[in-house]
Amino acid sequence: MQIAGERGSALLERDNTPSGRILVVDGDESIVETIAAILRHDGFEVATARSHHDAESLLQATPFDMLLIDVRSDDPYEHLLDQARTLVPELIIVVLTRFSSYDAALRALQSGAYDYLVKPVDVDELRVRIRRGFEHRRLERELAARMAELEEAHARVHSFNTQLQQQVEAATSELRLKVQELDETNQQLRKTQEEHDRFVQMVAHEMRGPLNPIINYAQLAKRPNLSQTALEHYADIIMEQAYRLNRLVDDLQTATRLSTGHFILRRERCDVAAAVSELMDSFASSTYERHFSFERPNEPVLAWVDRDRIVQAVRNLVDNAVKYSAEGGDVEVKLWQDADQVHISVRDHGAGIPEEEMQRIFEAFTRLNKETDVSGSGLGLYITRGIVTAHDGELTVSNGAETDRLRGAIFTISLPLRHPDEVPG
Repeated sequence: MQIAGERGSALLERDNTPSGRILVVDGDESIVETIAAILRHDGFEVATARSHHDAESLLQATPFDMLLIDVRSDDPYEHLLDQARTLVPELIIVVLTRFSSYDAALRALQSGAYDYLVKPVDVDELRVRIRRGFEHRRLERELAARMAELEEAHARVHSFNTQLQQQVEAATSELRLKVQELDETNQQLRKTQEEHDRFVQMVAHEMRGPLNPIINYAQLAKRPNLSQTALEHYADIIMEQAYRLNRLVDDLQTATRLSTGHFILRRERCDVAAAVSELMDSFASSTYERHFSFERPNEPVLAWVDRDRIVQAVRNLVDNAVKYSAEGGDVEVKLWQDADQVHISVRDHGAGIPEEEMQRIFEAFTRLNKETDVSGSGLGLYITRGIVTAHDGELTVSNGAETDRLRGAIFTISLPLRHPDEVPG
């Protein structure tokens, strides 16, 4: 074999030569063994093959780093190169060729070979190409590693940006929600302030109603030479207005307790029919401009209620019926029970209630006909519903079925007969 330009041991004794596995494939045994000896001396692990078949077997068995292969125009080497790249994708391929087979070397380079050497091979050139091939592979691996690191860093940055965007969106959404809650709170505060102002004005207005007659008739009662009859008349008016004022104070106190959650019931088992009957007797004996009727079962109707509060609730409904019934009209009260509840209905014979107002009338200080001379604080129905709700009951309203203008309104209280913990017997 001929290796051109051997320059002695200086080149063979180089330090820091990279290590690796090299497969040398050439049909000329002397060339194969000479190249193998040089490369082994430089620290490489070298295997040799005389045929493509042997080379393919070695490639399948051992993961080589570099392939030195002789290529000739008349030799079908392409299959081995394809097989080698399939088995070892990072394999460095250096082709050995003669000038007569230079076109085969070019095709090999076009097919992915890294470099070529022209035979006879110069030792220094061999070493340079081998070193350059391994350096190229090292740089490719470092580049791939750097690319992988960059991709990983990019992925981390992307993930961080995604998380940051999610956090920003979450914080923005939370802030938007807080702003919305703040707006709602501010609206509620404004509404509460408006209700407070309206409450103060309403209380002042309602209290002037009984206070003005009390003051006026008290002043009249101080006049000299006043007859006993006139004095007694003035005293009766003062007492009547004082009771009215006391009733208003009680209503305001009850409404305040209902709105603040401090309303307390003192429940016991009592005859609801008897309590309502006593109330209706009181109305019949003191209110002459209305006709009262009361329908009830003959036997007692026992329920677990606060007797005084239920009487207060029914009184409010009857008071409204008296106020809004036509003069000389009837106020009809019925009481009945079913398996679980006692029901009390109060009907007047007035104009009824517009359908769109039937829920609003239960709000505090609501009066539908403010232009009329019907007195009242607008708290009666609010208190009645609060009392009924506290008993776990229900207050409903409807209009009578008559088609004339005096069809009237019907308010119905429904209360549970038993204590919540009581098992039906």
